[in-house]
Order: sequence, then structure tokens, then C-alpha cells
Amino acid sequence: MENIRKLMQFYFLTESGTSDHYHQNPELFYILKGTLEVKIDDKVYELRQEDIVLINANKRHTMTGKEGILAARFEIDFHLLAEYMGTMQLLFWCNTIVDKNAAYDELRKVLDQILARYFERDEKGAFDLNALYFQAAHILTSNFLINMDDSRFENWDSQNRIRIKNIQNYIQANYQSQISLNDLAQRLYLSNAYLSKYIKKNLGMTFIEYLNNVRLFHAVDEILYTEKNITHIALDNGFPTSAAFTKAFRESYHEAPSEYRRKMQKIEQEEHDEKELNEKNRDRIISYLRIREKGEIPEVSSEELCDVYADKSEKHTSCTYRACNIGDVYSILQSDVQEQIKLIKKRTGMQYIRIWNILSKEYCFDENDRYNFRKLDQVLDFLLENDMRPYMELGNKPSLFMYTPERSVKQEKTEKAEQYKYEIFCKIIRELCIHLVNRYGEEEIEKWYFEFWNDPFLNICEEDGAYYQYFDVIYTNLKAISNNIKVGGAGIILGYETCICNKIFGIWKNRDIHPDFLSFCSYQYIAVIENGQRYGRKSIDENYMSNQIEIMKEVIKESGLNVPELHIDEWNFTVSNRNVINDSCEQAAYIIKNCMDVSDRVNLMAYWHALDTYSYYYDTDCVLNGDSGLITGDGICKPSFFAFWFLNRIQSNLLKKTAHAMVTGNGRNNYTIVCHNYKKLTSRYVFSEENEIEIENINQYTDDEDSLNLKFCFHNIKNGKYQIKQYYVNRKNGSVQDLWRQLGYSRELENSEIDYLKSVSMPGMKMETVQVKNGILTLENIIMPQEIRMIEILYRYSYPE
Repeated sequence: MENIRKLMQFYFLTESGTSDHYHQNPELFYILKGTLEVKIDDKVYELRQEDIVLINANKRHTMTGKEGILAARFEIDFHLLAEYMGTMQLLFWCNTIVDKNAAYDELRKVLDQILARYFERDEKGAFDLNALYFQAAHILTSNFLINMDDSRFENWDSQNRIRIKNIQNYIQANYQSQISLNDLAQRLYLSNAYLSKYIKKNLGMTFIEYLNNVRLFHAVDEILYTEKNITHIALDNGFPTSAAFTKAFRESYHEAPSEYRRKMQKIEQEEHDEKELNEKNRDRIISYLRIREKGEIPEVSSEELCDVYADKSEKHTSCTYRACNIGDVYSILQSDVQEQIKLIKKRTGMQYIRIWNILSKEYCFDENDRYNFRKLDQVLDFLLENDMRPYMELGNKPSLFMYTPERSVKQEKTEKAEQYKYEIFCKIIRELCIHLVNRYGEEEIEKWYFEFWNDPFLNICEEDGAYYQYFDVIYTNLKAISNNIKVGGAGIILGYETCICNKIFGIWKNRDIHPDFLSFCSYQYIAVIENGQRYGRKSIDENYMSNQIEIMKEVIKESGLNVPELHIDEWNFTVSNRNVINDSCEQAAYIIKNCMDVSDRVNLMAYWHALDTYSYYYDTDCVLNGDSGLITGDGICKPSFFAFWFLNRIQSNLLKKTAHAMVTGNGRNNYTIVCHNYKKLTSRYVFSEENEIEIENINQYTDDEDSLNLKFCFHNIKNGKYQIKQYYVNRKNGSVQDLWRQLGYSRELENSEIDYLKSVSMPGMKMETVQVKNGILTLENIIMPQEIRMIEILYRYSYPE
């Protein structure tokens, strides 16, 4: 086993002191006790117990261990990992100081198991270790690997992605030869000048810099792991002379290749000494491991017990998540859209409807270019007549059909639209505000929300950015009517745009006008900035939204900007309108989980989005198209619709909330339970194009297929007879996607078949009557994977005999 190349090696850090170095292999530090200060580039992080940080390949870093430090250092074989992943573009974002992710607990658990086998010398222990190394690598690549070929929301077309891949593949295959920019240009049928600018723009470096970067990467491997002399290494890796190699090496590593080799040999010896030193710290390490074994890390269980005390409750406001997006405001003029909105209101209790493109030139100007709000009035009248309130986005927000974050199609109407010039914008906003207050009254519009999103053309990251001028116009005109009207922005994308928020909030804090609320979008994407370039990835963190909200709250606090309300104005696990998971039971469980987790942390959540009609296009020719609407174009309610229906039945007194259930009551012996068995997405989802997930294989994209045994024990409830009603949506009941399977996923259904799907796509239901004695009621429910369930417990009054 000693001769087998290992994916990971690990050592214990037990001595205080400072070390400044870098490795070609990524390093992961896991703090067991004490404090370790790590400086990466110009950023300093102070790591404490249970903190984790991964330092990417060839990142210079300084470690300062404080007295009493006990940490584990894991070194990952970059080349072996690159071989398994099929790419050398490996960049990780794994740092518990600045990031939150449920996967950190999974990683800690595996790392603890690795540490527990530290002193095992037998072959079985070595096999176990190797298996655990791969398990740790699986967690890292699934949850923390940044796709360097993937700049989310940049809307690259497929031709660009293919060209970049061809450039990278050509250089990787020919770096040992004397290739030139001209060779590559001829191969791609491009001019030298165009290709040079293209590579600089998209790879962040010149052709020669990128070529030398690849050559150096392979050369460093030979410096570390062979005894070849420097000249041979230079020539074998494509450098014309050893002098050219030394020059390029110094520019990247700030020392000569021979000096680097000697230093790394010295570090290797120190690591060997460190291993021997750890033998002397055996008792201290074993003491730590024994503490971990006592159960500090809870085991995952498929059973959950919930004790509920009927005489102990707190007030619960359920209106937080009663908001959803419709999109273009004037789509509401369509009769089929109105009918579906009325159904959503009736069954889910939605209170706020988010709409945009209010100031459309097509609808707001008459033939003499005078302002005309008649069409807008028709929309607002419809909402108010149906007891709904507008959440009005006043910018020019494009409506996109998103296949993946990189591939979108704009609607034809909004493709031609553009932001009004400032002078015109001032006039139309003034006219709009006067019109709204005169028609609907000051008291009514104080109940609405007015928002302005950060259109990229308005430069919100610049102190003199036009965004703030436009926002101030909206704010001052509305506040002139009433100081109680709420105006906010700017639709920042959680996780993806967090890195620019410090700058934005700092600018806003120093201005005279501050928003009444900050609005954010939540789609499960993460981005980091590395060497001035932004890279993105999908996140499968099951607590993504709650974690990102906590991170954002810290950013807001650090900026000093004081804002009364925080809104999630768009939220879903994906931005794609062609992702079949949107239509599944998984989506319903996702909605229930996030509303339970997040509703008490924000003031409003507007689900993305209400209707599949939002993304009608040439390919929407069947019952389900992977859109995130609650209702299909044919008017069939999806599992996501029933999730909000169940949430609408929640009562005003919160009695208990667990990871999978919320128990409420009305103070009059009636109780409602809403619960779920949500299963998170897997690494297969991370590495798949969202619009290419096959409906037949949808189960392969979730974590496991275990049922959940939910047990409820009610204490101190009134004795007597109770009727228990259970409603449930799972793959056998209420899922139009699974019912469509029975029709062979046919793309051409007759009206009678559509009507059939409408009638059978309803939650399953069962009822029973129980007698309560001694004030105790127990219920046990086996919840299927991705199932949602609502349980109503209703006291039945009767006259005494």
C-alpha cells in the first residue's frame, strides 16, 4: 500500500509559529483546537475550532499557529484529482469563515473518520483511509468546486464555449512543441490580431502567458517528483531554452527553479519531522478524537420525534411567503392569466403580485406621445378587486426564457426596450405617482411596494452610478405623497453578487437617500472572484437560502447601512425555465422546507414564479416544459401549487418547528401540521446541464430514497373526540409529472386527456377519528421521499349524554 499513489496525505499541526510557502497541490486545513491565522494573498482569516479552509494550488499563503494549536493539514494530489475530474481547471471555494454550507458538516464527519484511523497501520486501515480520501474529495468537488469554464449569468452562447474549449485542448495537447499564436489562429480560421484579443478577454491573459502557465504547471511536477536536471525539464515541457524557462518560472514563483526544488525538499523533510513529532503528541490527538466520538456530530436519522405542548405557543406570521412573481405587468390583461391568478389567490392566499415593465412605451403612451396609464389601471383594478396588492418593479426588466444560466432567449417585446433617459424618466415617474395617488388614494398605495432593480447599464457599483439618480427620483416623488410608502431595491443575486455588496452598501450608506427595503434574488448559484475574474457554480447546499441570507445580513451589518426590511423578491433552486425538476414533487418539498426555514428571517418572499405562461416559446408544446410556474399553461396545478396551498392552512400560533415539520394552532383546540421529506440534489446535478435532465431519470438527481418516520406527541390538549384529516402530495398522489408518465409522456394530448390530468392531479386524502384521554395525542406518519403533507387535527364538539 505504501507504493500506491494516494489522493490525499495528512499531517497534524501541533506547534505554534509562522510558515510562509505555497504548494502545487491544494491544501485543506481543519482546526481541531486553538487558533490558526491564515493569510492568502492579501486576505487574513482567523480560524478557530471546527473551521475549514482550502488553499488552491500555487497560492502563496502564510500560516501562524497560536499556542495550543491542534490542526489537521490535508494535501490533495492535484494531478491525480485532475485525472479523475477530466480537467486541470480546478479551483475550490471552501472557507467556513466567509461561507455557509450544510456540506461542511458532511466534510467534518469524513475528516474525523480519517483522523480516527491515523494510528492504524494494518492494510485494512489503509484501504479504509483511501476510501475516505475519495469520499472527502467527492464532497469537495460536488459542493465547493468552481467551474472555471462557467461564468454564470454571462449568457455565453455555445459557439464561444466550444471555441474556448478548443483553444485549451490545443494548448494542452501541444504545449511540449514549439507552437505559436499563428499556428492556433490558422487552425481556428481566425486572424492573429482577433485571436490575441479574444484570448486576453476570455482567459484573462495573453496567448504566451497562458501557454507558459500550462508548461510551468507540468514542469513543476517534474521538479518535485523527478531527479531530472533543470535544462531537461525546460526542453521536455516546450521551453526553447533553460534561460526562457527560468525567466518564466521567476515571473510566476519569484525564485529560480533550482531554488524552488531545494526549498520544497526542505519542506518535505520538515513534513517528515512533523509526522514524527505527531507521534509524540499521540495522547493529545487521541484525546481529541475521543471527544468527537462521544457524539458532538449528530448522526443522520430517518426518524424524527416531535413533542408538542398545546399550552405553549408563540405568534406566527405566515404572510411572509404569500407573494409570487407574474412578470410583465400587461400579461395580466389576458383572460387565461387572470383566471389562473384568481385560482392561486383562492387556494394559496397570495397577497403580493410582483410585476415589472410598468412604464412600457407600448402601453403608457398614446399616439401623441402623451402618458396614458389606462392599461395599467386595468391590471391594478383586477388585482385590487381580487384582494391582491402590487409589488411594482419600476425599471426596465427583461423577460428571459432561461434554458441554463448561460443560455437564454429574450422576449421579442423587451428585446427592443431600453431604459428611459434621465430627464424623461423624471417626468414619467412624476406623472405616474400623481396618477396612482389620485386614482387609488394615499392609504391604499401605502400598502404596496415599489422597487427598482440594478440594471447593469446603470452602474450600481460606481459612486456616481446612474442607478442611484434613478432610484432617488422614484423615492422622492413617492415620499412626497406619503412617507409611509415603501421604496427599495436593488434585486441583488444572493451568492452570485455577494462579493460586490460591500461596495454597493457602502455607496448607499454615504448618500442622503436610503432604501426602505433591500431586495435580493435567490437562485442556487455561487460566484467567487479569483485574480480579477468571476467564476460561478451551482450549489447543492440544502440550506442555501438561509445560509446566504445570514451571510448577506453580516455584509449589511459591516457596511453600516441601516435598512428596516429585507426581501427575497425572486427565489427558486434554479433560474432555468427548462428544468424538469421544477415540475416534480422535489420542487414542492423544496418550497415547504425553505418557507419553514426562512420566513422568520426576512420580511417578504416572492416565489419565482406563478405561471408557466411566463415562458411560452416554440418548444412549449406539451403538458410540462420544466418551467417553475405553479400552474401549467393548460391550467393543471403542479406539486409546487399544493405546497403553497398547504402553507396557506397554517394557523396563527406556532407550537413547534423542527427540520421537517411545523405545528400550529388557533388557540381553540384545532391544530395544523405541515411537513416534508425533502431530499437535496446530488453531485450529478452539479455536473449536468439543467435543460438536459431527462424526466425518466429524475430520481437520480436527489440524495437518497429513504422514507422518514415523523412522530408527533401532543401534550396538554383537551380530552375528547378529534377528526384527523391528512392531505399529501407524492409520486403516487397529486403529481402531474408522475401521472403524465402513465400517459407515456405524450406530447400531443386531446382535451379530454388534459381534463383527466386536471381532475386526478389532486392531493391524496385520508381521514380518521380518534379519542383523546389524559391530554395526550400521538400520531405517526411515514413520509415518502420528496413528499409534502398537511395534517389537520380538529376538535369535534358534542353535547354530553
